[in-house]
Amino acid sequence: MTKLTIMITGASRGIGLATAKKLAKQGHSLALFDIDTDTLGSALTDKVFKKAHKAKRIVQGHLDVTSPEDWDSALEHTVEHLGGIDVLINNAGILVSGELPKTELEQQLKLVDINCNGVLIGCHKAAQRLKGDKYSKIINLSSASAIYGQSEIAPYSASKFFVRGLTEALNIEYAALGIKVVDVMPLWVNSNLTKGVEVTSIKRLGINLKPEDVANTINKLVSKPNNRVNKPHYAVGMPAKLLNSVAQVSPEFLVRSINKMVGVK
Repeated sequence: MTKLTIMITGASRGIGLATAKKLAKQGHSLALFDIDTDTLGSALTDKVFKKAHKAKRIVQGHLDVTSPEDWDSALEHTVEHLGGIDVLINNAGILVSGELPKTELEQQLKLVDINCNGVLIGCHKAAQRLKGDKYSKIINLSSASAIYGQSEIAPYSASKFFVRGLTEALNIEYAALGIKVVDVMPLWVNSNLTKGVEVTSIKRLGINLKPEDVANTINKLVSKPNNRVNKPHYAVGMPAKLLNSVAQVSPEFLVRSINKMVGVK
């Protein structure tokens, strides 16, 4: 297996941490960043990272994904200590649930800033640093809520539509740079992101994925050469795969009816 250098945002917990653990076991070099450096530091004391620390193939640091300056510093730190970057995993994101008028506008605007601008800045900055070889990728974290707009998480769903559209466009645009751009689209994942979240779709569908399930999909994408990664979107879990398949072949009124049945009180 080719050993790669992989940068992960939002690496202190949830999908980001599960992915880091999976990739550490594979022997890859890791650049792990988060806005919460205390939690990240504690997480990286796990024994799964022991070999990586000993071999000096892991770096960590602070990154506010909404700050272009933070991105510059994180990327420079990674290149300086690990020699380059093969893969960026744009994982950092937040969720605010509830009917839009009943939520705090400031929190929703923060969500858009992190989930949209954070991914955009990462894609912009990383393109100047990725090696552009047969494994060079940007993997964005999207969501099954980007298949059709979801009530009670409308801005979050919209932010993932942004990620989906950006991924599709850059998958074409960055081909000339030798960079593959893809996203993963899980349904609800049992992580810190969904802790305490009460929405109708969770009550009806449940939370059936673990962070490790998403990490497994990301790991497969990381390890494949770009000529074997032949689509921009990768649904995670059977419900997400079914919803995505139905959306591709069904008329809009039917897709809307299914989503209304699942997600409206």
